[in-house]
Amino acid sequence: MLDVQELCKSFNNKPFLTDLTFKVASGESLFLLGRNGAGKTLLLNILATLVKPTSGTVSISGLDAFSNLKHVRSQIGYITSTYEGYPKLSVVDYLTFFASAYKIKKMGQTAAIDAVLELMDIQNLCEQQIGVLSTDERLRLLYAKTFLHDPQIWLLDEPLAQLEPQAQIEMVELLRELQTMGKTLVIATDRLEDVIKLRKLDTDDRTESDKLGILVNGQFAVFNTFNLIQKEFKDKNNSEELKPNWLAELYLEVTKS
Repeated sequence: MLDVQELCKSFNNKPFLTDLTFKVASGESLFLLGRNGAGKTLLLNILATLVKPTSGTVSISGLDAFSNLKHVRSQIGYITSTYEGYPKLSVVDYLTFFASAYKIKKMGQTAAIDAVLELMDIQNLCEQQIGVLSTDERLRLLYAKTFLHDPQIWLLDEPLAQLEPQAQIEMVELLRELQTMGKTLVIATDRLEDVIKLRKLDTDDRTESDKLGILVNGQFAVFNTFNLIQKEFKDKNNSEELKPNWLAELYLEVTKS
């Protein structure tokens, strides 16, 4: 579904992403972990076709993304870490605007909007202006907007960072459901605890192919499936069992400067 080959991005001849190559299939998740400034959000912006790479390719469903923008953008949903813009629009007007932008026929817009409002449990906010919504309510609105066009690829930047504990539990369940639906997830975070929470998206064999990429200065210091990374970590430490804090140890090891 998502195929990235030898991706590089520079600004004013300064490299920010270097030689990133990876694939994420339908029903799989890629967790991007790294410090602030490691290149996670820049990579998401490129995958969302908002920033063009300096070199390398991004392919979605076998099509070069930047040569087929109109087609591939309909397959992408991007949930940013912060909401910006449209503070005076009501929730329903915001969703109506995007329903039209996604070319949902007018006769079907009301039903589509009602469905996503119910899915995200924000029916009571229809007439509220976006500017007065809480952080949790705004994030729910972003998900509702994204569900309108039912994208195959979901790009998520710090999906848990600003949520209260109960809302985090609900969000993990929602992302689990997206994976169950066969969606491709790319999740960026700088918080180890979020990877641990989100890694439990599901408990069946499909998550054996979920991947972890640790970005350090725009390069992958670690990239593989969780299972293989865990095996390598055990082998390196001559241990038969995985340490509870294995991810923290690995992260500190590859990011120390």
